[in-house]
Amino acid sequence: SHYPLFVNLERRVCLVVGGGAVAERKIRGIIQSGGSVRLVAEELTPWLQAQHDEGTILLLGPDYSRDQLQEVDLVFAATSDFALSRMIAEDADRCRLWCNMATEPDLGSFIVPSLLRRGPLTIAVSTGGTSPAMAVRIREQLEHEFGPEWMVLLELMAHLRASIQAKGLATAQNQDIYRKLADLPLLEWIREEDTMALIEALAEVCHPWLGLMELTQIWNEAWKHSS
Repeated sequence: SHYPLFVNLERRVCLVVGGGAVAERKIRGIIQSGGSVRLVAEELTPWLQAQHDEGTILLLGPDYSRDQLQEVDLVFAATSDFALSRMIAEDADRCRLWCNMATEPDLGSFIVPSLLRRGPLTIAVSTGGTSPAMAVRIREQLEHEFGPEWMVLLELMAHLRASIQAKGLATAQNQDIYRKLADLPLLEWIREEDTMALIEALAEVCHPWLGLMELTQIWNEAWKHSS
């Protein structure tokens, strides 16, 4: 079994071995999460080549060696060479490094779930490495349930939370407001583009600390950031 964990990759170095489609998918996620990439590969996909040409990733060369694990935080074995992947996993284990195995997930120390992102919302789906294809299928089903309106909602909640906290209320008061906001049918109003009903309901919950003008500005900012 695996322990679910979201990791901050900023200022972290990830070694990726392999230059094909699987490696590209891993690297896209690493870069999106703020991590830096050291790549070992004989051939690169066009996108990986472009990233290398732009200086986004560092290409160490075509051949893997154990010394490439120095000053690395995470390791990704994204090669179709099973023997090489096992060697990478064994070397990483000796160095006490977390290693992801693309071809044989059970031999690695962590797996990468199928992700659904809606702005600040991230939903991770995993089958424990038993069927990545099924994890993708489940994620695709969730995409219909969690549409782009969730991005707007969470941006709105983030702006509301910051504005309410700036009022210097007691923690209990803040929590009471947050609970009432969460109970509102905000998603429905966002889907229906019923801005007036949404802002009026927010004003009723946030009175007297936030008025209609301030809430309208908060809504406009949230909409702008989610677009």
